[in-house]
Amino acid sequence: MTNRLTKYLRVTQQLIEEGRDAVSSKELGDFTGINPVQVRRDLNAIGFSGTRGVGYQAHDLVESVRAILGLRQTYNIALVGAGNLGSAIASSAILPKRGFVVHDVFDNDGDKIGRTVGNVVVKHIDELEKSVAAADEIIGIIATPSHAAQDVAALMVDADIRVILNYTDVLLHVPSNVDVHRIDPTAQLMHTLYYLTQAESSEAAVPPVS
Repeated sequence: MTNRLTKYLRVTQQLIEEGRDAVSSKELGDFTGINPVQVRRDLNAIGFSGTRGVGYQAHDLVESVRAILGLRQTYNIALVGAGNLGSAIASSAILPKRGFVVHDVFDNDGDKIGRTVGNVVVKHIDELEKSVAAADEIIGIIATPSHAAQDVAALMVDADIRVILNYTDVLLHVPSNVDVHRIDPTAQLMHTLYYLTQAESSEAAVPPVS
């Protein structure tokens, strides 16, 4: 259920940013691809109920789901890779709204070190362990070329980072107590294309009406 709650949270936060005060189970279902009946079951399971004809109070729903997911505090991020992808992540206006702050950015390219991405000055990768310890950065993001990903992951493990978001195509080898999430846009595309081809096949199988 955690994955579904995360989706409800993201959608509700976006609707709040659009000026909405309430959201219905149908809207949550439409935007997440989850059956509205399942939406109501999930929210009932965490003790949150809506009002018929109105829906769920959006701000209260966000607070309730954030509490269930343990997202009441701000989480510092150590980002490695100051190229195009890393710069885009560091400059994101969405992360701070969700409680995530890119506190430090690291690279080993002398041309990037000292530059500012987002609001952060790029540091040399050798400073990672000291910076993480000082800032209590508990989440690491790897946005480097693939060949550097495993070495960066090892540095993050040595710095006691226990949650890593991996934007490369490398399968990282880390201790069992480190939680790695691979961010792979191609996987989502393949998932989407699968359902698209299934829908097209179903339409092709329906005989035309004469």
